This record gives sequence, structure tokens and C-alpha cells, in this order.
Amino acid sequence: MIQLLTGRGGLPEIHLQNRCGRCEISLMGAHVLSYVPAGHREVLFLSEKSEYTPSGKPIRGGIPLCWPWFGPAEASRVPGATTAHGFIRQEMWSLASWKESGDSVTEVLLEAQDTEGTRRVWPHAFRVSLRVRLGERLELALSTVNAGQEAFSYEEALHTYYAVGDCRALSIHGFQGCAFRDKAPATPPAPNPQPGEITITEETDRVYFHCPGEAVITDPVMGRRIRIAKEGSDTGVVWNPWIAKSRRMPDFGDEEYRNMVCVENANVDYDGRRLEPGQAHVLKVSIAVESL
Repeated sequence: MIQLLTGRGGLPEIHLQNRCGRCEISLMGAHVLSYVPAGHREVLFLSEKSEYTPSGKPIRGGIPLCWPWFGPAEASRVPGATTAHGFIRQEMWSLASWKESGDSVTEVLLEAQDTEGTRRVWPHAFRVSLRVRLGERLELALSTVNAGQEAFSYEEALHTYYAVGDCRALSIHGFQGCAFRDKAPATPPAPNPQPGEITITEETDRVYFHCPGEAVITDPVMGRRIRIAKEGSDTGVVWNPWIAKSRRMPDFGDEEYRNMVCVENANVDYDGRRLEPGQAHVLKVSIAVESL
């Protein structure tokens, strides 16, 4: 089943449902808001303080799309940059196509392209699309096409917020031996490269390098394991704001850090992509849940 309806804050949403589960997507930013596999609880975290406004204020939680830069505007090296993580998550996307295969696969394709407004910020012609496929796994494919006459470089990330029982009890595997850049300088330096599993005991904001494989969140409190596979990406990000930063964020509850962790699939830093006219790149992510 595929439904197009008016959702939170009056924003248009697409709801997918089949025997494998359900998924909700906002057309604002092609933002996946919810993923509930059959037999499991919600996989994605959404802040209770998140705002849903036609003005384009980013939604806090779910799967925001960071594009065409990652991180603070001032660090993007883009002269027109004014917002963190790019502008595409603040654009209204269109539903380009949809299909169902029996009762177990439901798929939609969302699209956006450059406008006069985006070219004032980032002077390039582009087409981006997000394919969302709900089956035994949730599969996302973020495609970028250079639709202009000159090359451009960009960064991107699927900034996925996962719902967890208690961030202090979980462990994250798949980054062992990977060097990282620590973006939380207020915390004591951690052993680098990553010596083993990642645990969350303080503010954590790390960009991991040369990590093309699967990441796994083991959550003993919720009794499940989340498997995150990817293609077209060599970098990843692990983030939790912890106590002090949570209290400084107006769209994030003071204690909500306990129940989320971001494990992000990315093309950032040295892994940013350069496309010649007509070229395309696809970042693919697959999310699966299993009981412990």
C-alpha cells in the first residue's frame, strides 16, 4: 500500500506498508521519518521537539539527507553556504514514480533538481533522486547527476538517527581498525585508530575513514541488532550529542540523547565526489533488524 497524505505540520508525506513493515517519508527533504519492520519496534529516532514547517527548517531525527556539503556552513568552503549539512533537506521533493511487487516489496522514487534559489547558494545544475524500497530490509539509494556543463564536487551523508534503548549500553561494530577525525574536541582524546567496538560514554562525533563494510548496532536493552550495509561510500560518521550539547539544542530534548545514536553512511572529507558533466554517483544503504 502507498498513500500520499498531509502529514505533520501540514507537510506532504508518503506512507508505505506491506507484509514486511511500514515506512513514512516527508516530501520536505525526502526525509524518511519512520521505519517499523514487521515484528519489531520503531527503528528510527525522532525528537519530540522536532519542528515540521513549510519554511524548510530541518527535521530533527529520522534520516536527513546531507547534500552538497557536510558539516557547518562555515567549514563547507561554499561561498553561499548559510546552513549546516547543505540545502537539499530543506527543499520540497516530488514523487516521480512508485510500484509494488506482490505483498512484500513497495518502492517509491523521489526527485529534486536545481532551481533559481539553489543556484544562488550553489551555482551548479544537478538532479538528485532518492529511491526508497521497503521489503525484508529498508533500502535507500541516493543518486546525484551532474546536469550542467562543468564539473562539480560535493559531499553527502545519510544522517540516520537510530532509536536505541539506552545509548550507554549499546555497542557498534564495523569500525575496528579505522582511523577517525574527532569533531568533539571537548572530550578526552580516544585511542585512534578505533581499537574495537564503539561505546557511547560521552559526546561522540567522529568521521571514520576507509570503512566500506557493514556496521552493526547491538542493543541489549531493546533486544535487537541493527545491520547497516552500504555501497558507494568509504567514510562513516558516529554521533551522539550527550548531555551538555543536548541542552543547547532547541529542537532536541535534554534527555533524548539516551535513546538515539547516529551511524551515518557518507561521502565526506577525502571521500567527497567529483562529477564531470553527465556523470552520476549512487550512495546505497540497506538497514535490517534482527532479534538478539
